[in-house]
Amino acid sequence: MGVWESPTIDILQQKDTNLLNMVVKLIPLKKYAFEGNIEMSYSANNATSSLTTSASGNLLGLSLNLSVTDRNLAKSAIRMTNGIKAGVEFNTSHRNSSGTFINSNELSYSNTLLFPKFIFPFGIYNNKNLITNQSFINTNISLINRIDFFNQQVFNTAYGFNWTNNAKHLWSLKLFNFDYRRLYNRSASFDSTLNENPFLKYSFNTALVMGSAISYNLAKANPRNPKLVTNLKVNFEESGLPWDLLKEKNKNAQTGNFFNKYLKEFIKTDVEYVYTINHPKSAIALRAFAGVGIPLSNSDTTLPFFKQYFGGGPNSMRGWPVRGIGVGGQPLAPYQSTGIRFNDRTGDIQLEGNAEYRFNVAPLFSNAVLFKMAVFTDIGNIWNYKNTRPDGKEDTTQFKFQNLYKQLGVSSGVGFRFDFSYFVIRFDVALRFKRPDILENDGWQFPDVSLKNLFGSAYENRLWRYENFNATIGIDYPF
Repeated sequence: MGVWESPTIDILQQKDTNLLNMVVKLIPLKKYAFEGNIEMSYSANNATSSLTTSASGNLLGLSLNLSVTDRNLAKSAIRMTNGIKAGVEFNTSHRNSSGTFINSNELSYSNTLLFPKFIFPFGIYNNKNLITNQSFINTNISLINRIDFFNQQVFNTAYGFNWTNNAKHLWSLKLFNFDYRRLYNRSASFDSTLNENPFLKYSFNTALVMGSAISYNLAKANPRNPKLVTNLKVNFEESGLPWDLLKEKNKNAQTGNFFNKYLKEFIKTDVEYVYTINHPKSAIALRAFAGVGIPLSNSDTTLPFFKQYFGGGPNSMRGWPVRGIGVGGQPLAPYQSTGIRFNDRTGDIQLEGNAEYRFNVAPLFSNAVLFKMAVFTDIGNIWNYKNTRPDGKEDTTQFKFQNLYKQLGVSSGVGFRFDFSYFVIRFDVALRFKRPDILENDGWQFPDVSLKNLFGSAYENRLWRYENFNATIGIDYPF
């Protein structure tokens, strides 16, 4: 329960008997715990992932996180954590309309209550087969400013339960999840981007998610061969199904009440499977991910953007920056040197497969750090579930089985890892072998790639590398 520092049990034989005395010694932790950390992110903001006339540049993000935890609230082993986060993201190459390099900023407050037992409505449930049973109440309030695009207010609260009936199986149920995100102060350039790209227009708006969710995690090693490790995650979420009754009958989003306007109705499920083969000095890791979200209302063409999937970045399709791949075969804008862009790419469906071979290279700094490397391949993309074109014509962002092969992205690369035992710093560099936005040769780059593309100093060769290579920095392994 996180209350005791070092619980121990001494076993003492009672003299002249066959009885044992069990002496339990409990040393309590300090009631309050304080934590502070700084997070940093860096991504190459690829110009080819833009949706409008764009300005190339790299994004550097910094955030400060402070939290205080009460480990024994109300002397009941209830754990309460209050946290504050302040973050800012810089565009290292271009100024915004205000003349600064700031790309976005965020300020948020969070509160978490963790009860060491089931509370209402399962408080009377007592299953001796459960190893742990917990209840939680999570609340978050955030203010986000995407400079030159929009402001966003976020209010989220969730109430649910965690339990394990086996050391390898973890269940989590959000009995009630309320997530309201308001977009306001939208800029003219952002509205113009939405009008030009319908698949964004239906995603980026004020939305309310109200429903339930359940997840299951399995982590186990093969009993016959502990080197083989399996991890399985399954999630299911719904919004609006029982709460549709709150809407006014025979009213639409324009004439109805708050729920008519903002409550989104959808179901969403995804599965992630990771299989790792460990050897003393190397490992092979395989990952498969499939997720789909289905908008249920006729007025909703996509999921809300904060519930959609995205690819790219240090833990996904590493040949693309975060939210840089897709949607489907959506063409990418040509390279530009001026202007402001909004380049978030999100979708209702995601399919992805990853393979990575990891191996030790050499110890560094008197064995304080182990230098490792990896070679990897990532395959996948994101799509929308419905046709997002107002005119009903063929939509390259919509998932269709006959286009699956053509619209899959493929990237491969090499990784450099520094293992400090308690965490790993990771640098990955990947090349896009197959691009879903290119029709010729189904997107395959080879055999048209030349040595000049890879090593030439001319502008067009440097531009080619900028548009087809991506470098990422990550903490710990990608999966």
